[in-house]
Amino acid sequence: MKAREFLAQAKQETEERNLIKQPLSVAELRALARKAGGAEALVAPKRRGEAEGLSGDQLLTWLSEDGGRVRRPIIEVGKKLVLGFAADARAALAGYLEERL
Repeated sequence: MKAREFLAQAKQETEERNLIKQPLSVAELRALARKAGGAEALVAPKRRGEAEGLSGDQLLTWLSEDGGRVRRPIIEVGKKLVLGFAADARAALAGYLEERL
């Protein structure tokens, strides 16, 4: 099941953005990095090797240049952030949604 379907079944409103066509700005990435526990968490798993040696503003700039470098989907539930949609992320998201009820 994809994140979009999961959220629709949970009757959650969503705002979608194609990060390939509209990459996140450095400022947007910085705000997400604060919620995610660091910019490194925002790097897509398949692109981590390319990001080696980058940190801080260098990493944020690198991420802002190509939306494919960013882990997706990015789901914000209140002040909580879920990156990706593997089983652990899906479980965390379900927990966050239950808290809101």
